[in-house]
Amino acid sequence: MLFKNFTKIILAILISTITFSVSASNSAGLQKIEKAKDFINKFQKLSHNYDEELIHMYSDNAKIIRIVEKDDGKSEKYVLPVEGYKNMLKYVSFFAKLRGYKNHYKELSYKIEDGNVRITGKRINNSGYTAPVSLLVGKNQNAEWKILEERTKTESAFLVKQVFNRMD
Repeated sequence: MLFKNFTKIILAILISTITFSVSASNSAGLQKIEKAKDFINKFQKLSHNYDEELIHMYSDNAKIIRIVEKDDGKSEKYVLPVEGYKNMLKYVSFFAKLRGYKNHYKELSYKIEDGNVRITGKRINNSGYTAPVSLLVGKNQNAEWKILEERTKTESAFLVKQVFNRMD
């Protein structure tokens, strides 16, 4: 009888511990997702205001990936140097403002990935071009929330060809 009660107590403690651990993990994940939602909202607001603070939302080690859609229907992946990308953002922001160019991020979903948050959805510019987008956001080496990876498609090879001289 004593052994049966002891087994029930141990089992109850084990179940409580597992439940608490899962609950704490879910809570931490939900907090990160809320942080990521706030982050993308700030990113979009800074972008729409052509604010140079946008550049500082990228980690110095961010991976910038562009999938260039070719005329023949094929696509090619390019990894761009983040420092060059940040410099380009400074430069083109003036022209984007003159043209009223804006990107809107729609149909976003959020998923925990290796302790960070993967945001996926659609990037739609004001001329109607729609492309899939994927951002990995989380803490950088200084524990600041930053964009760790940005991946999107583009029809225009200008970014890659003219700014980075990476295409033939």
